[in-house]
Amino acid sequence: AAGPAKRGAAGGKASGARTAAPATRTSAILSSKFRSDEKEDESSTRQRREHQKELLDRLHAEGRRRFAGEGGEVSEEAHTVKKFESYKRETAIPRDARSGKIMVDERADTVILPIYGMAVPFHISTLKNISKNDEGEYVYLRLNMVSPGQGVGKKDGAAVDDPAATFVRSLTFRSTDVARMTEIFHGITALKRDQVKRETEKAQLADIVEQDRLVPLVGQRPQRLPDVFMRPLAEGKRFPAALEIHSNGLRYMAAGRGGGAAVDILFNNVRHMFFQPCDKELLVLVHFHLKNPVMLGKKKTQDIQFYREASDASFDETGNRRRRVRYGDEDEIEAEQEELRRRRQLNKEFEEFANRVVEASSHEVELDKPFRNIAFTGVPSRANVLLQPTVECLVHLSDTPFFVLTVADVELVHLERVQFGLKNFDIVFVFRDFKRAPVHVNTVPMKQLDDIKEWLDSVNLVFTEGPVNLNWTQIMKTVNKDPADFYREGGWGFLAQDSDAEDDESEEEESEFSMSEDEAAASESESESDFGTASDDSADFGS
Repeated sequence: AAGPAKRGAAGGKASGARTAAPATRTSAILSSKFRSDEKEDESSTRQRREHQKELLDRLHAEGRRRFAGEGGEVSEEAHTVKKFESYKRETAIPRDARSGKIMVDERADTVILPIYGMAVPFHISTLKNISKNDEGEYVYLRLNMVSPGQGVGKKDGAAVDDPAATFVRSLTFRSTDVARMTEIFHGITALKRDQVKRETEKAQLADIVEQDRLVPLVGQRPQRLPDVFMRPLAEGKRFPAALEIHSNGLRYMAAGRGGGAAVDILFNNVRHMFFQPCDKELLVLVHFHLKNPVMLGKKKTQDIQFYREASDASFDETGNRRRRVRYGDEDEIEAEQEELRRRRQLNKEFEEFANRVVEASSHEVELDKPFRNIAFTGVPSRANVLLQPTVECLVHLSDTPFFVLTVADVELVHLERVQFGLKNFDIVFVFRDFKRAPVHVNTVPMKQLDDIKEWLDSVNLVFTEGPVNLNWTQIMKTVNKDPADFYREGGWGFLAQDSDAEDDESEEEESEFSMSEDEAAASESESESDFGTASDDSADFGS
């Protein structure tokens, strides 16, 4: 009686383990031979498919409501007419320019060219490029001007006041004075290079929002996180410094040769704060993802990180005393326990500081942690890195460049190159702001496909899949042309067709190969009769 009772208890435990098993399969080896587990997988897949269809319908309804009554969105930049003014009056033109020679006026960012005996000023912004060629005793300077209708690059489709006007496309000058023409060529090239540099810096600073002033604590010592490094570096070499909590933000005194500079992070400019422990990592860190980018030195950044190394090299184990030389397993075990203790201490110190930041900001800044157990590898930029989901984001914080993607900003996720026989696939994140370019994460292992689908479905993100890579530049151009019409004609349904088709085909294949009860009984009787004949033959052979 004890034997069957034990077996029954063991069977109960086994059935309980089967019900608690995850629905996703992480290996090609089956975890169980029972058909009940396969039915559970099918039911979870069916539930996920129904949930995705519901999310897609909700997304289309919201899109139609968001763009209701709107026509095609025309880019403001494409219709902005840029006007350049070299001189306000004719008398402001330098007198040397009236001598019939080419002149470069750096103060007015202008090139003055002689045309039919007249000095004609051209602003450097109207110049596309310049080339110099030597042919025999002559030197040729060719100046190509910016004009509409060329259709070569993105900047060639510039808007103009009068499209029917006549434009100068190029000008060519010839001279035998090689030194003079070379000097003009270098002067114009340098002027154009400086102008492009200024325009680039101006474009980078376009989204820089002036922050409020940091209000230091008065009458009390601020809470500090000592001896931490900052990434990216403000300037110069890296030196450890303290991160302090003040009334409305944080301050980090970046040390340097020039005395250092203060880096202020205000609570109202922090969108996400992450704490990543040093478990299975070389660093323990606190990371801030900002709402608006700030300038660190001469560079613009939207992510600032403060970290400390957890390796043995950053700790002094000597204790200013003579260390005994010991060898053996005991020494190794003691060193491992000491390292684990140090890592726990580092995690505790950084997490407590992050919680103090949450309290000091009156929960305006919330703490988020990566989930390493559901992480997956991929290539968001150049290298293959570990991407870890959090409550609100998908992040990679261990190395630069950092990767922080907010789930709330994502409209739809498309899985590319999902087909039998491939080892990897790609992920494309399409944002709710259609003017933002989609973000690609390439070379994700195919064995993590089910886990990624489960995570996307758990955070209520619509995902579709397809066998090939798509031209997302052209797709987003079509969507931005008329979003209302895009949603009226089906929206993102064209991406879901591949997924639905595969599901339908699999169901059809199952129905084609399903057998009726009579056919199954007939096949069983045939197999039994065949088996019996074989046994008879073997018996006769033995006799």
